[in-house]
Amino acid sequence: MTVTGVVLVSGDDIESARLDGTTLIDHVASVLRGSGVVDVVSVLPPGSPVSFPDGTEIVVLHDPHVPLAPASLVVAVVAAVRAGADAAVPVVEVTETVKEVDAGGRIVRTVPRDELVQLQHPRAVRASALRPDRSVAPGARTVTVPGAADAFPVRDRLDLELAAAVLATRTAAAARPGPGPGGR
Repeated sequence: MTVTGVVLVSGDDIESARLDGTTLIDHVASVLRGSGVVDVVSVLPPGSPVSFPDGTEIVVLHDPHVPLAPASLVVAVVAAVRAGADAAVPVVEVTETVKEVDAGGRIVRTVPRDELVQLQHPRAVRASALRPDRSVAPGARTVTVPGAADAFPVRDRLDLELAAAVLATRTAAAARPGPGPGGR
């Protein structure tokens, strides 16, 4: 079963920004390649229809604005499609208060959060359910998988600084020696 990873480039300046010396585009391409479940990775220019090699059965769509999404999310969404879903998307709970407003901008109610989720990337779609405009065909069965705190969007310079801090923390944690013999 061939799995193709597609990096969905929008063409804004943030995607080309560098995080630890690497562009956000290259970060997500690396996550797709390093997942162990993606066979081919391509970068899709802005406005281009999704295309993939013949024989592709699952397409993993990834957004460069989510450069720290772990490879485990790629594995999870692909596994969900292999298990029978037409599409899979990682989600996290909504923790902020959400308000509904009327046309005049007045708050009319607080929206209950218990049925809301926030969508993340990467997302996997069965190739036969993916439309050229990057949407999922009507009637396709889409499931959710648990998301990750690190899979937050980077939309501006402040978000980029936050991503750099998260990446530095990851790097420092990976460099710390583990416990010695006997757990010491």
